[in-house]
Amino acid sequence: MGVFVRSQHLGWFQRGEAVFLYHELYGFLLEMSADLKAIVDAFAQPVDHSLVVDQFADKFSIAQMNEFLSVFGQYRALVAPDVQELDGLVESVPIKGPWIVAAREADATVTAVTSRGFGPEPYAQPQIVKMDPWQADLWRSIDGEKTVRRLAANLTELYDGDPQQDLGRAVVSIAGWTHSSRQLTRVLLKPRSQFQRLPPYVTSTMPYAPLSDTPAPPVDPRTRNLDAYHEGTIADAEAQFDELETTLSHLFSDPHPALADRTYAQTFAGVARDRGWVAPDRAQVVEVGGGTGRFAAGMVESLRDLAGLHYKVVELAPALQAAQQERLAPFGALAESVRGHAEDLQLPESSVDFLISNEMIADLRMGFVTRDSLQKGRPDDETDPEALALIQQYGLDTQQAPEPVPVQVGATRLVERLAKVLKPGGTAVLTEFGGEKQFPIESTQLEHAEWSVHFGHLRKVAGVLGLQATLEPLPEFLKLRGDVWVLATTRTQFRNLRHLVRLHGGDLQKRAMTPEQFALACGGHLRPDSIEGVQFRPCGERVMGLVPSEFQVLVLRRG
Repeated sequence: MGVFVRSQHLGWFQRGEAVFLYHELYGFLLEMSADLKAIVDAFAQPVDHSLVVDQFADKFSIAQMNEFLSVFGQYRALVAPDVQELDGLVESVPIKGPWIVAAREADATVTAVTSRGFGPEPYAQPQIVKMDPWQADLWRSIDGEKTVRRLAANLTELYDGDPQQDLGRAVVSIAGWTHSSRQLTRVLLKPRSQFQRLPPYVTSTMPYAPLSDTPAPPVDPRTRNLDAYHEGTIADAEAQFDELETTLSHLFSDPHPALADRTYAQTFAGVARDRGWVAPDRAQVVEVGGGTGRFAAGMVESLRDLAGLHYKVVELAPALQAAQQERLAPFGALAESVRGHAEDLQLPESSVDFLISNEMIADLRMGFVTRDSLQKGRPDDETDPEALALIQQYGLDTQQAPEPVPVQVGATRLVERLAKVLKPGGTAVLTEFGGEKQFPIESTQLEHAEWSVHFGHLRKVAGVLGLQATLEPLPEFLKLRGDVWVLATTRTQFRNLRHLVRLHGGDLQKRAMTPEQFALACGGHLRPDSIEGVQFRPCGERVMGLVPSEFQVLVLRRG
């Protein structure tokens, strides 16, 4: 292969135990284990690849090393010593990130807002990128088809400028926009039209923290438990759901045309009445995991005419419980919020008429079981003994499961408690994202782990426990009108959009906004049609970053 040196334009980031290499000029993104970073670092000075292969002979085979070096060369992490790296951008093709938010201003400039991640760290704060008229024209010309050379030539013609100066300015501008601190653009090595499918790095944001010299704490392969996160990390209830998490309940917490001008809670209460799950003197209601308390307050308001109503929220996170208590205070003795754990509900047996767990069970404990443990019938060092016992106890199907097998230990324990605390004829409703046959998949866009739900497993558990179990899509359960168009953004893009709107004197709430509602939120100083990157889609397809059809409702009834 020859002599190579490490690129001068590499950024290193981390998420858990994974390390990410980001090429600051192109936007290439490579995920790897931490030990592979040492291979790239071995090229800090120009060195022949064979010497590096020998250096790592005790860890990797020659074939493995050649494969690693080939990938690093392909993504320009390793380059020839005499290469001028910026020159590589000249014939490349910039493309805008799908998460960008930029406004065309009246003075022919462009204001873009960008951010990386969430939290108080400086790197995570929204940044304003101001483009002068020349850069604004360069920005508007980017279409994923024209090379940087062609874009610069067009501007030279437009401004009657100097070709070399304009080319240099275009290269520097694209490099700055692609840098990890901005990520307004990515760079393709050929026009977009020549790809059957765009490479993943083009459409993937990189919101991870800078790589630290302090190794990440090792992840226990046997289990994932978010108890400490909920009890100690969540500090602000409103920020948790306005900034960090996105739930359908929160997005539809105001009256909405897709729900016949009712809120999510009002709609939910209406379904409970219509199906006979609550009625006068049959109104002992429990909610497990209550978020900010908006849903609970809406339910109590909708059901307060029922004789004997008492609404109790069981909450693990102190900050969320405080918010719930504040919202429920106006209802006096009708409602309360208490500390408790979903896996061990401290409720009297046969005491609950109607129980709700709304978009919460994805946060409950996961256990993992190796194939070897399944075959031998006993746990090994990488198996959660409790998860293996549940597979055996309930006869859970693992034929199509990944390795290791993910098991919803916490959600199973919740269902076990429901079988005891529901009254005869009582009903529990669990909503969450997942499917009947799909094994849990980790959601990686949050700062904490969440897992989709294998509802088929929970139905099997419920059946063994004597509960009647039915499953239906959440949109059908709510009678959600899927043809109503609403704002569709990623979590990061919404944060940027909110910042841009506030810069212009408006305010943007995290709701499933229709185009008309969004225009009102923008105020009088920012025209919605001047904002690039804003998308609206039918809410049956996408609401913010959520796909409603991916959410299911598990209805459990004690006969």
